[in-house]
Amino acid sequence: MDPGAARGEALEPLVRELERLDASNTEQRAQIAVDAKRRLVDLEELHNANRLVTVGTLTAGMAHELGTPLGVVLARAQMIISDENDLAEARKDAEEIVHQVKRMTQMCREVLDFARPKPPTRDPVDVVQVVRQMIVLLVPEARKRTAKLVLAGEPPATLVLGDPSKLMQILTNLTINAAQAMPDGGTVTLGVERKRVRPPAVEQLPEGDYICIHVQDTGTGIRSADLGHIFETFFTTRKAEGTGIGLAVSARIAREHDGWIGVVTQEGRGSTFTVHLPPLAPSAA
Repeated sequence: MDPGAARGEALEPLVRELERLDASNTEQRAQIAVDAKRRLVDLEELHNANRLVTVGTLTAGMAHELGTPLGVVLARAQMIISDENDLAEARKDAEEIVHQVKRMTQMCREVLDFARPKPPTRDPVDVVQVVRQMIVLLVPEARKRTAKLVLAGEPPATLVLGDPSKLMQILTNLTINAAQAMPDGGTVTLGVERKRVRPPAVEQLPEGDYICIHVQDTGTGIRSADLGHIFETFFTTRKAEGTGIGLAVSARIAREHDGWIGVVTQEGRGSTFTVHLPPLAPSAA
């Protein structure tokens, strides 16, 4: 028998096995791609579900807050109709009506802008500006809970690379949670700083400089038994008003931005949640 033919026959089973393995690997790769796509869809649905829950909370607070400017508008309009004032007073009443209507329009616009889903982006974002916008957005909800929102100091513009809408979603979630953690009211203090941090080992991120956005409340704190579960989907300690998706979504958005969320808490003394994000590289500015 020809030695070459013999070697060919001997290699045939090995070739068939390699072809089988290659087909199997192709199927596995295809299945992994399908699973990854499904998980991305599920994650985006979770983001949108959380956004709707948050918008519902903001809308409830806004509806409560609209009562004051509407009362002012009604009173001033009635004074104009009664024609009891002179022209100068009527002009002042009209100016006040314009001011209050603009105030209400701005409230509605801010909630609508937050509610509209936007395609993910990666742009330079000033997180200090996002914090300031978020504070304005949440004033009605905070007042309803006798809570005060404060930005500590006068932080300079601080840039990261990210999606401003999703970063707003993180900060809105954390701030609403902070206000809800203070049943008797209190102060939510927000701060922004850049500092060198060693990430938790589980995050598998390098030690270095990070932009740290702190959300500190003076509320009830988190029980030690609950601390390890707070970022799990659907875990909540507030059954009456919590859905358990806000912190889970926030943690995932932070990871999408190559960051993470840390928490320091003490029962009865409040909690501080900190969003850590890599600073914008000078070349990307």
